[in-house]
Amino acid sequence: MAVILVVDDSAEFKGIMFDYLIMMEYKVLNADNGREGVKKALDAKPDLILLDVMMPDMGGLEALKELGAEDETRDIPVFIMTGSAFDGEMGAMFRQEPNCREFLDKTISLALLHEKIQAALANRKRG
Repeated sequence: MAVILVVDDSAEFKGIMFDYLIMMEYKVLNADNGREGVKKALDAKPDLILLDVMMPDMGGLEALKELGAEDETRDIPVFIMTGSAFDGEMGAMFRQEPNCREFLDKTISLALLHEKIQAALANRKRG
């Protein structure tokens, strides 16, 4: 069973993701900010990370860079999820990090998100 870490300061968003991902038969871990997310990723080594952009303590870009700098986490695919106005320049900035696989709006359909998760997990197993 694949493990997905959801890093977001919104309890509502984490709740939606938790319910959906459990239904899709993933194990789900949660973190409330980037710093906690990096620590949980180092401890649990999840198969995929859903990472919010704007969070207290440590934001998404800083967390993404830290994950990419650590041997234990640099190959974990990260999907950046934002509820902010979707900005192409911000997406390009995140995509420069090698572990960033997707830059997605939080309004993405759950079915499409699931397809992208399945594809990323399949690519990781082949790689």
